Amino acid sequence: MMKVYVNGKIVDHDKALISVFDRGFLYGDALFETMHGYAGRIFCLNDHLMRLYSSMKSLKIRQPLADKEAEKIIYELLAVNGLDKTDAYVRMTVSRGLSEDGSMDISKSGPSNVVIIARGYVPFSSKHYEKGIAVNIARARRNSQSVLSNFKVANYLDSILARNEAFPGGFFDTIFLNESGHVCEASTSNIFMITGNALVTPSIKCGILPGITRKIVLELSPYAGVGVEESEFSENELKSSDEVFITNSMFEIIPVVGIDNKAIGGGSVGKITKNMQKLYKEAVEKEAGIELS
Repeated sequence: MMKVYVNGKIVDHDKALISVFDRGFLYGDALFETMHGYAGRIFCLNDHLMRLYSSMKSLKIRQPLADKEAEKIIYELLAVNGLDKTDAYVRMTVSRGLSEDGSMDISKSGPSNVVIIARGYVPFSSKHYEKGIAVNIARARRNSQSVLSNFKVANYLDSILARNEAFPGGFFDTIFLNESGHVCEASTSNIFMITGNALVTPSIKCGILPGITRKIVLELSPYAGVGVEESEFSENELKSSDEVFITNSMFEIIPVVGIDNKAIGGGSVGKITKNMQKLYKEAVEKEAGIELS
């Protein structure tokens, strides 16, 4: 039976209990991080934890664990769940704590609740990476002025609804524009386009969540021989680009070869995208000390 961590204890998942008065459950008043385990090693673990702790500080959520304590627990969970030789999905969720009287006053909340889950992860089919996927443009819009746009908060309802509108059309994912009509991000990932020899991605002011994989791709771009632009651009510019790909920690880099049934790059995965996939794989192998298939 899968083991999980809840507020100081590692327990069987069916014995993991959180109060019905938890603010994360009641109001979505929580933050989380999703991390990818490779043969028992978490890629960019420190980046994920530092982003979580920084967000907690900004939103005035008490930090429940010391810096190295979370790392120790995560690796203990990987071991007890037999995930030291396979891919793993790790999620750390921290809520503001309890609100028994329903108050919106955060000073009245109790100690933070923390839950860490580590389970097996089955990567997407190689077809997604070699042939690419199709996405659509969401009807809903991201709000670039929202105080929450740059935080990984526990309310994903807008992404859930938009992505489930995309599925019946055969689309893998959906792309959000913001209220100004600029390209923002996909439902759970960042987006890049390649125009000429420039790798372009929406800037922070577009209202994106700046992902850890996005950060790594930007750092790797000089090795791919491309320039980098973080800017604002339109749906039409995206659809007219040479290559497009989306990124997150779990599926890494997936090429986009169609948007709203318009082919990107002739419907084939481009050479710069392929090179970025290769560079990312090498970065994982180097940090984790493993060789990926």
